[in-house]
Amino acid sequence: MNKLLVVVAHGDDETLGAGATLARLSDSGVAIRLCVLTNADSSRHTSPQDATDRTAAIEKAAGILGIKEVSVQRFRDNRLDELGQLQLNVTVESEIRAFSPDAVFTSSSSDLNQDHRLVSAAVRVAARPGRSAVDEIRCFEIRSATDWGEASGTHPAFRPNYWQSVSPRDMERKLEALRAYGRELEEWPLPRSERGVRALAEYRGSQVAVEYAEAFEVPRFIGR
Repeated sequence: MNKLLVVVAHGDDETLGAGATLARLSDSGVAIRLCVLTNADSSRHTSPQDATDRTAAIEKAAGILGIKEVSVQRFRDNRLDELGQLQLNVTVESEIRAFSPDAVFTSSSSDLNQDHRLVSAAVRVAARPGRSAVDEIRCFEIRSATDWGEASGTHPAFRPNYWQSVSPRDMERKLEALRAYGRELEEWPLPRSERGVRALAEYRGSQVAVEYAEAFEVPRFIGR
């Protein structure tokens, strides 16, 4: 992997899903670009004017993780279904053409959050073989989105087939990046607390006999 594009619906998805892996990859010399499709938390407010712009937090978190390029679109939070899948596909395709990655990370189609599922589908369309140079797609899990999707029984379970071992230092950078998002960081025992995020990494690590790991579904990997 030389160039990695990370495509997410919301700022903090990248950190919750793959923050420690991104820190590890950036340290190893992988060039990383982050594309976030929404810029504010408008779904939490009755009026769009009350929404908080998260661009500064996204850029701060990206810097902590070693991400050099950041693109923040201005689509509305939890309204991606109003755009239509085609517009999302075209947006992701333009990111792929501009950056020419050989790998793309995104959210899982198992997530309860509809924005996450739509973005995951857009990545798979935009990065399909013969239309891009993308050799690898990884889908990550997001606390309180992937697990709640599984619990609802309405979506397929997240089934990881790739575990990335990460160091304690990688985990600390993940947690530091999560702190950049302010109130998105919850108190224990909520899943997006520091303890909850660390507990998931410990659980995934225990599955492969390492201290910490992040788990991924890999719908495509082309060895060259």
